[in-house]
Amino acid sequence: MRRLDVAWWVTSILAVSTACGDSESSGGAGGSAAGGASVDGGGGTGPVETGGFGSGGEPLDGGGGAGGAPDGLVPAYVVQGLMGRTALSCVGGRTYVADQSEDDAYRCWSGDGTDCDHNAFAGRGLAYGNGVWVATFGWGAPGTLKRSTNGVTWEVVEENTPTYADLAFGNGLFVTNGSTTRISTDGMTWSDGGPTDVTINTRAIEFLPHDGGVFIITGESGEERDIVRSTDGIHWAHASVRPPECGQWVSNLAYGNGVIALFGGAGTVCTSTDGGDTWTAHAVAESLSSHGVWTGSEFFVWSGSTRFRSADGAAWTSDAGTPDLGIGGPVALGASGVFVAVHQSWDNYYEDQRFVFSTDGLNWSEADDYVGGHPVNFLQFGYVEPSDACPLP
Repeated sequence: MRRLDVAWWVTSILAVSTACGDSESSGGAGGSAAGGASVDGGGGTGPVETGGFGSGGEPLDGGGGAGGAPDGLVPAYVVQGLMGRTALSCVGGRTYVADQSEDDAYRCWSGDGTDCDHNAFAGRGLAYGNGVWVATFGWGAPGTLKRSTNGVTWEVVEENTPTYADLAFGNGLFVTNGSTTRISTDGMTWSDGGPTDVTINTRAIEFLPHDGGVFIITGESGEERDIVRSTDGIHWAHASVRPPECGQWVSNLAYGNGVIALFGGAGTVCTSTDGGDTWTAHAVAESLSSHGVWTGSEFFVWSGSTRFRSADGAAWTSDAGTPDLGIGGPVALGASGVFVAVHQSWDNYYEDQRFVFSTDGLNWSEADDYVGGHPVNFLQFGYVEPSDACPLP
């Protein structure tokens, strides 16, 4: 592995999710695993993953947990990005394999109309459940739903789909984020869910294991924002109390200690203790550049290399990380306590993109054997069937 020895900073990470203002320029963020073992310090190197947790520290469906991976499966971090990019790491974020896209030579936002946010290959959602990975591609153009069991080979299960702003898995269901949801138990066969009654752009969706479980969708277009919730992905209700900051530049949601935390790039974290009906806004920083995670004992979120932590989502403390880099976008936490993240910034990917990992969210090491590429929107921990790329240990 390589230790990062230069300073990297996200100069305008928020532009990734707000590149085109009110247009359908960004799907929801989220989909990263938000649970795992309690983290209490440690260096930049960490143990290889052996088990997995979903949001709030709940074992992912299909078995596992801190004692080890489900029989016959390999723990892995799966990556989804623009231009149909997927990749995975099955060694704790140290190396990446099966890094593939629709066109590796294509350069997003290279000045010749290459708008990767608005095409059929824009990566807009990733979810894992029931032993299956599902990804949605396409924004502002007909897209696809793809399914994989090994994170390497992806099968198209639906074509010419409408724009979905992310998808989530919980209580045995995959749910897409759209003005009318779609639901599936296996990622292969899909049926209509129900209208969300969100009349603006939908942005993020997450399943939170609060009181039996709830799906939450956020919406935002300009200064208009919304939050809706559902227990089945079909019947949706608006939040009854939502401060104006709640729903702004949403990156993702996470759950722990009975608290749902909604993370926003504008520096606000909003919390709910009643399943998403009423919300309270908490100013954390001038801006937040990453997704938030639940470690098993507290929430973490980053602004550049600064780590913010809170047990309740309301009172936050901060610590400077090393090296001084920009944690930009998705962060995933596996069962053995390894955080995996991406250093990237708006219009500054490819040669400057870095995959990094840490056991404490402060001291980061750079992964080996990766190639910087198309922007990464989602990163999640789960399990894959063994392959030549990721064999059984």
